[in-house]
Parts: sequence; structure tokens; C-alpha cells
Amino acid sequence: MLFQARGPVYLRELNTTTLVPGVAFEICPDSVSVTMSVEKWSHMNKCGATDVEDGRGINALSAEITFSFSHVQDKNFALAALGTINAVGSPGTVTAEALPAGIVAGDVYFLGGKERHRTITTLTIKDDASPQATLTADTDYTLDAVTGKVTFLTSIGTQPYVAAYGYTDPASVSMLTATQKEYAFDMEYINKQNSNDKGSLELYRVRFDPADGLDFLSDQQQTLTLKGSCLADTTRDSTDTEFGQFGRRVL
Repeated sequence: MLFQARGPVYLRELNTTTLVPGVAFEICPDSVSVTMSVEKWSHMNKCGATDVEDGRGINALSAEITFSFSHVQDKNFALAALGTINAVGSPGTVTAEALPAGIVAGDVYFLGGKERHRTITTLTIKDDASPQATLTADTDYTLDAVTGKVTFLTSIGTQPYVAAYGYTDPASVSMLTATQKEYAFDMEYINKQNSNDKGSLELYRVRFDPADGLDFLSDQQQTLTLKGSCLADTTRDSTDTEFGQFGRRVL
């Protein structure tokens, strides 16, 4: 039988105690490969003029997986970046945000400072005079309301400026904020070289490391590559030759 697989991957987070998998989410893969290796011992017989190997055995078994995909919606990106998905925030208001001093024409400021607020509404910017003067939108500054970017066209009045506005922060994925999770890895494929017969690759416990590269400026679309370990499911009998402890291919 010849083999050429195509099909989606399903990841199911494992209960850390029972190793029972939960509900799955789907990823369309660009590549899936499993590398198996052994840690072995050998014995050299030194009774003759030439040493000869007369014994060989296995100390340990291990397997690694390499998995890449280019569909990078939030859940997939969080998997690759050990990230936490944050939902759209509740609307908020800022009444007196002090802007940096020394602003000149052409400078850019992102509202919110360290927290970066977005989806800005009803922005007003006033100077530090008494009484305060209000800067004029599209004359003294422009606002990109989606990103919260303010571009200053002039530097009139007394600084520092003070901004007041409303905002609604969008959904986000923070990087390197989640613990490593374990997943049951299921690839449901068709074999193109064998009349599109259906089959599965089942890996019982997979733990991925973060992606080794997040390319944000490329001539090609972004592709994330994950490498990880296929761990033994020790709740399964090591003598079970039907399922094994690592995984199986189902024809």
C-alpha cells in the first residue's frame, strides 16, 4: 500500500490527573511528522583478537512530533505562543491621561501608555494652560480610532497635554503567559494513494514547546511550526499491543 495523507488535526486537552481528553478544536496542518528513537546499550565481546558486538538492547523509547500550520486564529496562535486568549474588554473611560512633555509636530502617541487602549471614542486633548485650551482634531492632531494612535500636526499651547476619551479594547493573545498543556492528537486523514481510504493517527499524550519562530514580516504567509514530545500514557498497559502507550495508526 502506498501512503499520502491529507486531513485535519484535532487537539483535545487532557485532564492532568486522569488523562481523559476533553472537547477538540480543529487545525488544518501544513505538515505532521513523528520521529521515534531509542536509547540503546550494546556489549562488545573482547575475548578474541577483534572486538565484536555480541549483545544489544533498548534502555528507553521516545518519540517527537513536528507540526506546522498557517491558520493562525487566536486559539491556534495561543497554542504556538503559550498564550492566553483575552476576550473583548468592557467599554471604559479615561478622564485625564497626561501625555509626555516635549511633543512636537510629527510625533506619535498611542493612547493608554503601557496598556494601549483602542477603539477610541470622543477624544479631547487639552493643554496645561489656565484656562485650558482644547486642541482641534484634524488641525492640531489626527486620530486613528481603531489603533489609538494620535499624530500631532502642531505643538501649540502649554504642555504636557491631557487626554480624555472612551475606549473598548479588542480581543488579544498574550504570549508566554500559559502553562504547557497536554493534548490528545488526532489526525483524521484520507490516503490519496489508496483510493482516499480514511484513517487516523492517534497520539495519546503530546506536549508542545512554543513555536521556534513567529515571523511577522515575510514575503510568504505566516506558518507556525511546533515541536514537542509524544509522551507515554502510563494508564495504558505496556503490554497492550493493540493500542500501545504512545499512539497508533488506524487504517
